[in-house]
Amino acid sequence: MKKRIISTVLLSTVLLATAATFTSVNADESTDSKIAQQDSTIASASSAKAQAQTQMDSLQTKVDALQTQQTNAKNKINKIKSQAQALNKQMATLNQNIQERTSTLDAQARSAQINSSATSYLDAVVSSKSITDVVQKITAMATVTSANQQMLKQQKADQKSLEQKSNEMKKNYQQFSKLYDNLNAQAKEIATEQANLKVATLNYQATIATAQSTKNSLEAQKAAAQKVAEQKAAAQKAYDAQQAAAAQAEKQAAAAPAVQTPASSTSSAPAASTPSTPASSSSSSSSSSSSNSNSTTNSNSNSNSNNDVTYGGGGSGINSTPIANPYAGGGCTDYVWQYFAAQRIYIRNIMPGNGGQWATNGPAQGILHVVSAAPGVIASGFSTAFVGYAGSPYGHVAIVTAVNSDGTINVIEGGSGFGWGHTRDNVSAAGVTFLMPN
Repeated sequence: MKKRIISTVLLSTVLLATAATFTSVNADESTDSKIAQQDSTIASASSAKAQAQTQMDSLQTKVDALQTQQTNAKNKINKIKSQAQALNKQMATLNQNIQERTSTLDAQARSAQINSSATSYLDAVVSSKSITDVVQKITAMATVTSANQQMLKQQKADQKSLEQKSNEMKKNYQQFSKLYDNLNAQAKEIATEQANLKVATLNYQATIATAQSTKNSLEAQKAAAQKVAEQKAAAQKAYDAQQAAAAQAEKQAAAAPAVQTPASSTSSAPAASTPSTPASSSSSSSSSSSSNSNSTTNSNSNSNSNNDVTYGGGGSGINSTPIANPYAGGGCTDYVWQYFAAQRIYIRNIMPGNGGQWATNGPAQGILHVVSAAPGVIASGFSTAFVGYAGSPYGHVAIVTAVNSDGTINVIEGGSGFGWGHTRDNVSAAGVTFLMPN
């Protein structure tokens, strides 16, 4: 029985140890691997359930058997008590009879000491009036003597019976004491068995519950990670499409004829290939001097106005004629410029135009305008969380891919510190300005 209890406790310990092992999996392992490990834990616990249940059934059988023995022992004890009560009554009656016989014999013994037997017989003969009288007296005296002898024999038999009854009483008492002690021991054993049975059940339930809870948590994490991955994949797909569009635009720009000046646009520039500027429209409608036309052309080519189609960004921001990228290759500003160029939106050169300066200089120069945080807008700032390190003199600029419920943002970005098309999630928006091209 003790071995069975110990095996039950050991089984419970093993199950809990297994749960503890699998709930402290390495954080570097994949979520799928963690979930698989929890499945393994649950499967192991479920397999152990049959073994635990077998032991529990065995314990319950033992409990039932002990309870039956306990009932039988109580019945036996009650029977012994009844027998003891009857024996006590018999012993009391026997003791009373013995006491009475003892008193009678004592009286006769005293009479014999006072009057000797020989004298009594002689007196009986001498005093008899006839032979018949003598015979009657002697017969009476013999009868009395025989009765006394029979009484003495019965006295010895009763004493022997009393001794047997006493020994039987002692034996029954010892049996009663032993049964009583066994009954108490069995009661304690039942309590211990039931306690171990309950512990084993609770440990098993805790193991299953812990493993299932961990699995549910990991599945929730996996679902959240899959959602983020889908968002990143969508952002990457959009970026790839933009890159392809930018490459196509560059290819078309390389094959397109040179932009004509206002003086020659009236005679040779195809209207479809070069959008009209305010200056070229005026030159096509009048015959102004060459110097005035050139002056107008130069003025438009150097202008920072929002309608300067040479740089793009006016109205819908869609232009068929791209401009050269004014930003350093491989930097964060280069990445954002190409992001919008892929959409045929060409951001003019911001001066000075480091990433963090776009937030102030862009709106001040009429190239960008401030908007609310949303997917697809520009994020610019100098904060450590956004830049990626403290004390940057250049700041940073990136594209927002998502705005989270806690106010943080997800971004896609470029730059020597990140790599091209790098993504980051849950970036603090504190100190960050959100912009769009004019």
